[in-house]
Order: sequence, then C-alpha cells, then structure tokens
Amino acid sequence: MRTEPPTGDEFARLLGRISQNVLQNAEDPVVLPQAVSVPKRRFRWGAVVVAVLIVLGLGTAGGAVALSLGFLGAGSGERAPMVSAPPTSSPTPEPTAPATTAPPTPETPTVSVGDAVFSPGDWGAGVTADLSGLTPHTQYALSIDSRYRGEAGADAPDAYFSVFSSPAFVTTDQNGAASLTWTPDVFPQNFTESGESGYLLGSYVRVDAGDGPLFDDSIAGFADPLVLSEPLPIEFLFIASVTVTAPACVDPEQLVSGQPGLPVTFSGLQPGELVFVRGIQSPGSPGFTFGGFGRADGEGTATVAVNGNSAMYPVASSADIAPDAWRLEWSASYRQTPTEESPVGTLPLTVGGC
Repeated sequence: MRTEPPTGDEFARLLGRISQNVLQNAEDPVVLPQAVSVPKRRFRWGAVVVAVLIVLGLGTAGGAVALSLGFLGAGSGERAPMVSAPPTSSPTPEPTAPATTAPPTPETPTVSVGDAVFSPGDWGAGVTADLSGLTPHTQYALSIDSRYRGEAGADAPDAYFSVFSSPAFVTTDQNGAASLTWTPDVFPQNFTESGESGYLLGSYVRVDAGDGPLFDDSIAGFADPLVLSEPLPIEFLFIASVTVTAPACVDPEQLVSGQPGLPVTFSGLQPGELVFVRGIQSPGSPGFTFGGFGRADGEGTATVAVNGNSAMYPVASSADIAPDAWRLEWSASYRQTPTEESPVGTLPLTVGGC
C-alpha cells in the first residue's frame, strides 16, 4: 500500500481538482431547505487526522492548500439529513354567534289590561291583555269574569258567583308572554236577573289553561284562574238618561199573577239591557208587593208587565195603606249603582179606585 503523499505532476493535478471543486461550489449557491432540529452530529476524528497528515506533508507552501482542504473537509463527508417541515396552516377561527340573553321570567304569571275605560255596551277598540310569566309555547283561554254578590251566610260572608264571556285563545312565545286584543261577546251588567245578585263586584280578565273556566264540584263553583287582572275600568250610564212611562193608577185585580198587569214602557236603553221594576210602599210599610223585568230590544226599548201575588194575597190598595203610598222604582243593568246623588228612578202610583 502506498503511504507517501503525492508529488510532482500528480500533486499538481490533485490540487487543480480540489481548487476547481471549491470554486464550483462557491459559484453554485446551495438553497437549503428550512432547517429543523436534528440529532447532534458526532465529531469525526478521522477527517481531522487526514487533514493534519496532508498539511504536514505540504510544508510551508501548502498554507493556502491547507485552507482549501479545511474548507473541503468541512463540506465533505456524510451530511446530516435535512428534513423539510411540512407547511403548517393556522386554523381559521369559526365565527361565533353573540350570546343571547333571554329576558327574566317573572316568578308568578301576570296579566295587564292597561287603563282603557269601557262604557256599556260597546267595547270600543276591544280589550287588550298582556300576559307574562306563563309556560312558553302554550295555549291559554282568556275570558271576562264578572262577579256578583251571592247568598252570603255565616260560613261564606264573601260568597259570589261569576258570569263569563266566551273564551278567546292565545299562545305564548318562547318567553311565556303573549298579547291579545279582542272584543268579548258580552258586556258586564251592573246587576243580573238572578234575584240574588247585588250590584257588580268587579269585572276581570281571567286566564285559564285549556278551554276556559273549569267547573269544580268540590267548591260548588268554578276553580280559581291561573291569573286574574285588576278590575276593568267600567263607567256605567246615567239612570236619568232613560225615559219611563206608566199608567198613574192600577186596580189590585190587574196586578194578580197571570193578569195583564201594569205596563211600564222604557226607552233610551242599550240593546239587550235588563230593566227591573217593582212596587214599593213609602215609607216602607210591610205588605205584599209586585214587580217584573224585561230586556230592551235592538232599538233600546222595553215594555214590562208588572204583576203581584195570587188572588189569595192581593196587593193592598193605596187607601188601605194610607198615609203610606205606593210608588214604582226601576233601574237597568247598564246604569250606575244608585247613590243619594243618583238614586233609582221612581214614579208615583195609585193602587185601587181607578
């Protein structure tokens, strides 16, 4: 094996090839891929030993060549593999919808009817009820609940009975709220023909589940509503705006039940308004009395035939009760509750001796 360094022409050719490679490498720049972390290369002592032996053989004249060999040694040998990192793309954030905050739901159901004032027998623009605090997406029934004094007793001093309008229906939104404007099919009257009712206690908008007010045998009446409004503001009409005519005298026999009775004619009423007439002794002596009631037609007129008791218990004549006297008292269901300033209507009447 040859161990001596090259000399003469052989050395010159070796040096030329080395220089040519160095220059070519310098003229052709290498585009390196993006560097990534790789394992640390081990130091190669073999390359260093070869370089030292060559330099020692070159002597002084080999300084420049040694420099070239050093560059060559640094660029030769096994290169560490260069791994290009795959291009990474940042994830595109997806737009998020702004958070929606639902309005707070009241703890208890409520119904508001505003401050509109109603006058018989016209609902005007209708009744508007605003509901809240109910179950979302649920149908409810709304009706007018008119309450009248019932037969009070020791066990039920606050007894009352109700007269309802036909129900109207509404469905709540996602917040349990709804609003409805409707025209009820009946207008509250100030008293009824029941014979036991006093004047109206109040008319309300009531809200019920299902189809409307639910009858409850356990309380001998209707179950309480889910929610009840404040009383509707109703301004009843003046009694004095009604015109009443009747004969001034009637015989007792004419007042017996089943007989023609005493005709009393009313005009200026509201269509369908109930009118009630009765005979009163003044100043109120006891005795059998007489009375009757009827409803106004579409023109607001009504004629009531007033009758009394049986022939066994005839109405006393005016002469029999003197110095007391008979009079007719009347009122109508769309009229104001009587007061001292606005009493019921009255007409003088003579019984007997006509």
